[in-house]
Amino acid sequence: MTTPVPGADVSQESVGPRENTRRWYALRYLRTCTYPATIAEVSEYVGPRVGLAPRDVESALRNRDVPALAGCDAIEFDPESGLVCLDDREPFADRVRRAISADVLSHLKPPRLKRNRQGVFY
Repeated sequence: MTTPVPGADVSQESVGPRENTRRWYALRYLRTCTYPATIAEVSEYVGPRVGLAPRDVESALRNRDVPALAGCDAIEFDPESGLVCLDDREPFADRVRRAISADVLSHLKPPRLKRNRQGVFY
């Protein structure tokens, strides 16, 4: 009898590619914040990176992505105030591992995008 390895049964398709991309970018944004951010602020960062207007991303973040990440304790989320953050109680990598193990995030990270002089992402 073999002992199961934690996280070994995680499917590569446990989360859809759009959700996965939004969640990775949200985590990246929250990793740089030194204060709690609103979902609107997170959507301002995520929207251009996924090719949508921030207002189009905000609903998905508010109703699906942020609650999913908070549900596995990858982020801190207060639904009443709408504030989200990462605290410094544990390393970022541990939070990501927990989200992947909970099938909330895939190990497939989106590319890091850079802004050119005109403010356009490439």
